Amino acid sequence: MALSVSSSPGNATHFGSTGVLAWRPSSPSDFATVFTTLFAALLVSVYLRAQSQKQKSVSTLPPGPKPWPILGNLLALADGMPHHALQRLASKYGGIMYLRLGSVPCLIISTAAAAKEVFQTNDVSFSSRPKGLYFEIISDSYKTLVLTPYGPYWRQLRKFSSSELFSAKRHASYRGVREEELRNMLAILLETSEKGEAVNVKSWLYEVSANVMTRMLINKRYFGKGGASQEEKADFERLIAAMTRVDFAAVISDFIPNLTFLTKLQGYNKIFKGIRDDAIRIGGKMLEVEKHRERAKERGSNDQDEYVSDFVDMLSEEPLDGGKPLPDEQLTLVLLELFNAGTETGSTTVEWAMAELILRPELLKQAQAELDTVVGNDRLMQESDLPNLPFLQAIVKETFRLHPPAPLAPPRESFQPAQAYGYQIPAGTRLMLNLCAIHRDPAVYESPDEFIPQRFVDRPELNHLSGFDSYELIPFGVGRRMCPGYNLGNTLVTLMLGNLLHSYDWSLPHGQSIESFDMTESFGITVCRKEPLYLMAKPRDHVVSC
Repeated sequence: MALSVSSSPGNATHFGSTGVLAWRPSSPSDFATVFTTLFAALLVSVYLRAQSQKQKSVSTLPPGPKPWPILGNLLALADGMPHHALQRLASKYGGIMYLRLGSVPCLIISTAAAAKEVFQTNDVSFSSRPKGLYFEIISDSYKTLVLTPYGPYWRQLRKFSSSELFSAKRHASYRGVREEELRNMLAILLETSEKGEAVNVKSWLYEVSANVMTRMLINKRYFGKGGASQEEKADFERLIAAMTRVDFAAVISDFIPNLTFLTKLQGYNKIFKGIRDDAIRIGGKMLEVEKHRERAKERGSNDQDEYVSDFVDMLSEEPLDGGKPLPDEQLTLVLLELFNAGTETGSTTVEWAMAELILRPELLKQAQAELDTVVGNDRLMQESDLPNLPFLQAIVKETFRLHPPAPLAPPRESFQPAQAYGYQIPAGTRLMLNLCAIHRDPAVYESPDEFIPQRFVDRPELNHLSGFDSYELIPFGVGRRMCPGYNLGNTLVTLMLGNLLHSYDWSLPHGQSIESFDMTESFGITVCRKEPLYLMAKPRDHVVSC
């Protein structure tokens, strides 16, 4: 009867981190049923309403494809890869494009020039977030950093995140944690390689990233030597399953409000609340917020305590909720959001980098030669080496360019009218940055679809971490809504990739060839490889130092 929401590839409808519809029918009967419902039950009433609300002067809006009655331009995104579909549309309509998804007005930005034009003057106007049923429930009425609309609460939470959680001082203080967790997991990788087994690269990367994040959040390691108990790991896996069961999903009634009755009939409220409650229950057990509060009281009477504060300590003591500390459930959701952002994106990026390099052995060897020259062969690569590794940094930038973890950046919404290129953009317009198209802009990049790290060696001034200057490369977003953990994300990606290349030689498993190597994408929370990357790792001479 309706479009289902699930992270399972076999289901009909999938929404990635952008909340953009990517529709695939499970069967012909599903296809017929959905559109029979749409056109038979609601054609007259919704079409007349849509017509009455139609813009009186479309000349003030950017160009775009003509919308269908009721559905608008939703069908344009029906191939399952909305970032590519929007890129194709942009090649016809330009870098700033107007679409209507159902009844929702949308502005699509697809070139670096358009991003600069819009955000240099309208960053504040587009600093809010769109509302939706899943967004509302999973964030407990928009109380998390990513999903909170623009306003006093968001500004306070963002300021605290930037000045405390992800400040330069805090980032430096966790350097030892990052390097320690990498050494811990390199020991596991060595054991796997000595057995002659193929390495699940994504799984290994995820566990490194997860250890770093849990050490920062609660000062606990979950994977590798000295990791959590089996019971704790089982809870951790249930938590991840709860958080990714519906990956930032939305429902069709978010785009066509007249279909709200279908959402109610299908019980989406109950489903989404169950996901949120599971995350709060398991996450609360893992984070032990109450124990952190009790420990803070004990520390107050013991100035000699050498305990190092983690993220739970900092957030639980900060007066962010109307001058009071966040309630436990709200704090748990904020921290789980940070955890998700810090694990999946980094591991996905490095997996793509390794896949690109395995296809180009000459680039892999060039990176190893640079690492050998700078680092030597008697120690592991460290963060202090990063400024002296321009080719490694170029590989990371080129990977972010071709494979941004979220190619459609989390959507924004204007809370006040805006202007760009002479167009009048009304309040309530959803804005989507198509990083896939921006990063492959032929006006900026020669051979934009090819993996060429040298382009960034030749352009070292292009800073993908600025958020305001280099609109040609914006994997962490731009402006006020840029990811606050950009420095951590970039450092961890470069550190993981550098150590993998410096400590091991890599090859495809026996029986696989470069000619048959699959680089197909899978659209979800992040755009990752459809098939996990398995590679053979052969220790280089100095790997024993880990």
